[in-house]
Amino acid sequence: MRDGNLRTTFQKHLPDAHWQAVETWGIAPGVPDAEFCFPGGYQGWIEFKVTKLSATTITAQQVAWLERRCRYGGRAFLAVRRKRNGVGARAKLRCDELHLFDGTEAHAILVGGIAGATPLGVWSGGAARWDWDAVRCFLTGSKNGRK
Repeated sequence: MRDGNLRTTFQKHLPDAHWQAVETWGIAPGVPDAEFCFPGGYQGWIEFKVTKLSATTITAQQVAWLERRCRYGGRAFLAVRRKRNGVGARAKLRCDELHLFDGTEAHAILVGGIAGATPLGVWSGGAARWDWDAVRCFLTGSKNGRK
């Protein structure tokens, strides 16, 4: 579960988008995990990651792809699930958060983890409690997700 199950979680909670999984690591390293298109033509790309603390496994190729796409005016994002399962005395450390970043933050995440970047939004409490309307608005760049 290298992506924290985010690909299927996004598809479940944002079913009004057309989602396309993208697996090109062997021929085009750096291309994000998924492409989306919401009604009205709101299209973009998302790289999904998971972490327990702050560091992720983002690669230099992924950083380059995300930053290049953003430079050209495309919509590209990183969605990072921060998840820790604390039990017993460590139960207070338990968390399940979504951190959503613009692709322009990719290098900052490579260097300093999610703590070193500025998120568009952070939601806690697990996928059922994350503000999916707000996530949709960030992905589409619109106030209500519609033109």
